[in-house]
Amino acid sequence: MKTIINNNLAEKYGKGTIIIHWLSFLLIILLIPTGFIMSGMEPGAAKINLLRLHLFAGILVFILTLIRAWFFFRHKRPSKLKTGNYLHNKLVIWIENTFYYLLILLSISGIATVIMGDFGEALQTGDASLLPKRLDIPSLGAHKTLSIILIVLLIGHIGGVVNHYIKNKENTLKRILP
Repeated sequence: MKTIINNNLAEKYGKGTIIIHWLSFLLIILLIPTGFIMSGMEPGAAKINLLRLHLFAGILVFILTLIRAWFFFRHKRPSKLKTGNYLHNKLVIWIENTFYYLLILLSISGIATVIMGDFGEALQTGDASLLPKRLDIPSLGAHKTLSIILIVLLIGHIGGVVNHYIKNKENTLKRILP
């Protein structure tokens, strides 16, 4: 017999959390392709501009994630969604929490790459000839790996929302929409 799930979708996240969630989502959707495009580009003005955009958006995500983590511990949150399966419920919580850690680690690895790769002067002056010739920077490898994990989690998160809608006929987006 199928368990009927009735989550209280009237419980919403606070306005600050909602704004940060969607702004972070949009910035991440910008960051993913810019990172992959940059990795295949030769040094030049276009790469410097893309790197500046990527760095700016990444720092914004870092700041927003820190603020959202603060909201997470300081403000009331809606109760956790129930899926009807104990392990699935735990997976949902694990994915939600992992996003925080992952975004912070991604930001730190990105900042470390800029510092360790000596990108500073090239970014400040816009002179592409100052970009490092070799990119065998350990933090860059970590940044790329964390990016792939983020993409997988993001797909899983979106898939979970769709799956919840199909299986339980509940629009869980109501909790995170303004």
